Order: sequence, then structure tokens, then C-alpha cells
Amino acid sequence: MKLKLSIFTVFVFFLSQTSFAKLRIPIPYGSEEKIIKIQDFPDTELFQLEDGTYFDLGSKYIKSHFLWLSYSNTEPILVGYIDGQDSYLELTPEILAEISKVPDITLPEEGSISFFDKIIGKLLLGILAIAVLFGLYSKYIKKETD
Repeated sequence: MKLKLSIFTVFVFFLSQTSFAKLRIPIPYGSEEKIIKIQDFPDTELFQLEDGTYFDLGSKYIKSHFLWLSYSNTEPILVGYIDGQDSYLELTPEILAEISKVPDITLPEEGSISFFDKIIGKLLLGILAIAVLFGLYSKYIKKETD
């Protein structure tokens, strides 16, 4: 009985090892288009779309990321931000000139990038890289010098 139990345990152990070897953990990386709202516009007829929704001023850029942490961003451009939708409104220089004529609205010269994508993502990736390099140093190089 003990022999059968031992053989069964060894068989299950090897079977589980091969399944773990095939397990692949996806690492998210790539690029993603991001649109953020940077300024509210009043809900007037000038800022209303044909379907009745209103738009605000947004900034569109493409971020390159690794583990959801941004390491590179393209130059942001000004767009119309439509709340709750995955789309945006292209703002031509003529439309921007028309918007700038509205009292109490001051348009920025250029778009902006979120603080997380601009600074925090790079900082966290730097800390992660330092931790990995320190782990490799302590595992391989430090053992060779001892």
C-alpha cells in the first residue's frame, strides 16, 4: 500500500511540474492611446455635438508602457474630450480660434500629459530596474567574489 501511495505521489509531482513549466504569465507591454480631460467648457450650444452631448478640452497622446508603467510618451495634442466615450473630437486651428474668443476661456498653448504617465511611471520602473539589478548582483557577482 505504501509503495502504491509513493508511486502515485511521485507521479502527481512530476505531472504538476510539467504543467507549471508550461504556465506562461503574460507581461503587459506595448503602446496605448490615452485621452485626458484638461479643462471644462460650459455646457452651451458652441460645445454641443450633433447627438446632444457636450465636449470639454482634452489632451491626446500615445504612451509606451511596460507592466502598465509608462516609459515614453508622444507629444500631446489638444482634442475635444467627450465624457464617458472612447472617442474624441478633432479640434482644428479654426475651431480652437473660435473657442478662444469665448469670454472666460483661456486655452493652453499645448496639451498635457498626466502626472502618473509623465513622472510616476518612470520613477517606479527605475526602482524596479534597480531592484532587479541588485538581485542579479547579489545572486551572481557577489557569490563569485566570496
